[in-house]
Amino acid sequence: MWKSVLIQRTLPLTISYLLLIIAAISLDYLLHIAHFVWVGRYLGIAGTVFLASSFSYSAKKKKIIKEGALKFFLKLHCNTGWIGTLMIVVHSGIHFNAILPWMATALMMVVTASGHVGQYLVKKVEDEVKIKFKQPGINAVIDDEFEQQRYWDTLTIKTLELWRKIHMPMVSLLLALITIHIVSIFFFWNWK
Repeated sequence: MWKSVLIQRTLPLTISYLLLIIAAISLDYLLHIAHFVWVGRYLGIAGTVFLASSFSYSAKKKKIIKEGALKFFLKLHCNTGWIGTLMIVVHSGIHFNAILPWMATALMMVVTASGHVGQYLVKKVEDEVKIKFKQPGINAVIDDEFEQQRYWDTLTIKTLELWRKIHMPMVSLLLALITIHIVSIFFFWNWK
């Protein structure tokens, strides 16, 4: 099992996700200690800009953006999504004063986790498993360890493919919650 694609590919992504959470908690804590809590309000705006720029990957895939390599836009999508999520989690802080922003933050964390096992990982894992099973002599010797590894690799691929069916609807719901949150901020803002 330790040589399976599940461990070799998803473990680093899990660590990246956990680092995101630890970084957000640490940054929020440092802002509180330094009495710069007000910075969090503006991190929400900056984080939203970063998340909006991550949609350039979708625009490139749909050929709205003509120039540039898809690989570059995927890397941009992952990096700006991670940074934007970090900023927005710090923006939301550890405050329980409104349900809508917390729903949006929780959904954003789910969307980010879903993105961590995103389409590029599914493709990479599928290719890796195909290469692994096409190696010379692999059919000659089939033992229990090989069958167990094949089972875990196949299970990993099937599980990762499910993300396609839930990631995009979650992104749409997240955009709706963010929009409602921003509109409500402007509506209840003290404009005096």
